[in-house]
Formats: sequence, structure tokens, C-alpha cells
Amino acid sequence: MREKSEKERAKEKLRKIYRLKNGLFFAALGVFAVIGGLWFLRPEVSEIEKRELTAFPKLTVKGVLDGSFGTGLDLWYADTYPLREGLIAANHRLQALYGSQSERIIIKDDGQKADDIPEITDPPATTPSTEATEPLATPATEPEETLPDGTVHQQGEMMGSIYTIGDSAYGLYYFNRSGTERYARAVSRAHELMGDGVRVFSMPIPLSSGVMLDPALLSSIGASDQRAAIEYINSQTDPGVYTVNIYDILKKHNAEYIYFRTDHHWTARGAYYGYVELCGAMGLEPHALEDFERREYPGFLGSFYADTQSKGMKNNPDTVEAFVPMGTNSMTYVDNKGQEIKWNIVMNAEKYGAGNKYYCFAGSDQSLAWAHNPAITDGSACVIVKDSFGNAFVPFMVDHYEYVYWIDFRYFKEKLPDFVAEKGIQDVIFCLNIYNTTGSGVSLVEKLIG
Repeated sequence: MREKSEKERAKEKLRKIYRLKNGLFFAALGVFAVIGGLWFLRPEVSEIEKRELTAFPKLTVKGVLDGSFGTGLDLWYADTYPLREGLIAANHRLQALYGSQSERIIIKDDGQKADDIPEITDPPATTPSTEATEPLATPATEPEETLPDGTVHQQGEMMGSIYTIGDSAYGLYYFNRSGTERYARAVSRAHELMGDGVRVFSMPIPLSSGVMLDPALLSSIGASDQRAAIEYINSQTDPGVYTVNIYDILKKHNAEYIYFRTDHHWTARGAYYGYVELCGAMGLEPHALEDFERREYPGFLGSFYADTQSKGMKNNPDTVEAFVPMGTNSMTYVDNKGQEIKWNIVMNAEKYGAGNKYYCFAGSDQSLAWAHNPAITDGSACVIVKDSFGNAFVPFMVDHYEYVYWIDFRYFKEKLPDFVAEKGIQDVIFCLNIYNTTGSGVSLVEKLIG
């Protein structure tokens, strides 16, 4: 028998390797196909991406004929695959090896250097000069007190648009002059369209970096001064709008747990201090924090953890603190199918996933929600125009009105002046994080107002 040549032996070895690779490939496909068929393991919510996943499409003759059912089925299959969370997490870890991180909402609009904040020559008036509006009560001046300073001076590192220091992360803010001026004009137009019978309040919410980090540290990494930015926004707003700067009260309490470490939101305690400042501008007496029923939901890993997959954050998760309104904890929201859903203003989040515990506030990011407080019968009503920061703020306002409405400016489709007239609302509160008064969200504010 002829002995095989070296070349033939090499070819046979390659064929065996190819057969082994093909066998492993098709075996893996088979395993993934079996896993994909385990419909009872398919998730409904993504904790990493903080969203509801695609629902199974409704089977209709029209959907089959026009192909929309097949498209919806493909989306559902891919979006709810049982291993998707692990695969996304693995992708985050792989990106981290190359220094690449996904960006959430705190980004530079055009990737360029932040605009310089213009110097304000005339400070904004704290009380509108509109004769038709009843003058507001002057809030009592707090006695001077020295509080512990929680300002962070330690250097960190950039991960995409996120600045990390140890097991904490901070979203950065970059001032955009044209964006802030457009926001100021939009809020001013809201006051113009709704008239002097409706009070309009603008309360931009600073991000954690502006309140918690040393200003010199922020300047060294090119981020903007959020206090100065809020002052500039207020200076550009019509005098008929009540402008509320909550920066100083948050800075004063920055040694407290007012922002999450693993998430871009403020905590309910931070929202409380914003509420106290707003009450001063509205002529209301704020309730003491100890008057509320307090709840606690530990083990929260928020958006910064989802974006970075930081081991430090995972080993030291946040705790979601919640304060239940005294008048009522009942609310209604309209879901994306137009159905009215009964809910709680503060939901029990004990069984929520680690990434979803902030969803306990105000029904989360619904287009429209409302609460009726039976303890008040004077017909008073307000609407809170909010983003997700407003969710933790809503519970504190419920005890001051008979009706409190809150709309998410990103999803609400009606025109705000029409809604205010229809519901007989007296107070409109713009409660948006400062990014949404500067960045791409401004166009949605303009569209909402009309």
C-alpha cells in the first residue's frame, strides 16, 4: 500500500478540522435554537437597557398578508431571546477592554467643545412682574447653618461620556447657548399662550456632577458650570415665568444621599430638596420629610452600571428611598395602547429587578398620568411637565392639589396649552433635568407647547 505523502496528510488534517468546526457550529446552532424555543424563559423587561421588550405580535389576516406580522415576530424573537441580557453584558465588558462605552443621555450634541456661558448683566427677577398674577408669599429665610460638605475632589476617568470615580459615576453637562435660549423661549411662549391666569414655573434639575464634583475638577475635564447655566436660562426667560434655581439647596445638602452612584437620576431625597425650593417660589408650606411614610428598596444597579458593567458598582449597589404621599397613593396612567391603568404613586419595588427599582415612582415614564387627592376639595390642579427625573419629584406635590397631572414631554402628543385649558389647571411646572433644557430634547419641548 502506498504511503500517503506529506501534502496528502496535511490536507486530511485540514478536512478533519473543518468537519470538527462545522460540527461544533451546527451543534451550537441547535442549542441556541432549543433555547430560543423555551418561550417561558423569555424576558419581558430588559434590566440592562431599562425598557420593556417587544411584545408578541397580534395575529391578524391583514398582518399576515401585508407582512407586518412576520416582521413583528422577527422583532419579538430577537428582542426577547432568553440569553440576550448575558450577551449584552458580555458586549459591554468587551467594549470596556477597548475603552469604548455606550452613551446614555448625557452627551455633547455635536461632539464639540461646550459653549462659554455668557455673563449675565441683569440678574433674573425671582418674582414675575405680571399684574394679573396674585403676588406669591415670600418664603421664610432659613437660618444660616453649616452642613457637612460632600464635594468630591478625587480625580477619576472618562468612560465614554461618563466620569467614574471608584464605585460612583457622574453624567457630564456641556452648555449649548442656542439650545438653552430655545428652551427659555419655549417656556416663555407657554406663559404667553396660557395667559396670566396660569402660573408657569421652570425648575431645571442639575446633574450629579454639577452638585457633587469640585468645580475645578469639572473645569479640568471640559464640563460646564451648571449653576451658571441655570442662571443664564433663567435670565433668558420671560419675566412672567417663575424661575426656580434649585442648585444652591442641592449643593448645600450634597453630603446627603441626593444622587445615585450607579444611576444618572437624583434620589427621592434630592427631589425633596427641589420640592422645598419650589414651594418657596409657589407660596406653599412644604411638608417635613419625616411626615411621609418612608420605604427602602436596596440592591439598585442603574443606568451607569448598565453602561459600564463596573465591578465596583455591582459590589456596592444603590438603595432606592421612597416617600409615600399622605393624601393618596392611588394614580392612573395611560399606557401605549391608550388604556387607563390603575397604579400606585409609590409602588412596592421589593421584587423588581436590580435595574428596575427606580420604576417604583409615579408609574415611570408614561405619556400621561394623574392622581386625585380626596383630602383636598378646592378644585386646585397642576401639571408637571417632566422627564424621568420628575418621577421621584411627583409624590411630594400630590398633597398640595386636588388634582395632579404629570406628562412626559418625550411621549405626550397633545398640545400643552389645550390640555391645561381642558383640565382647568392653574399651575404648570417644568421639571426637566438640565440636559433636556440644552440638548436635543428642546425640540420636543417646543413641539409640546406649539
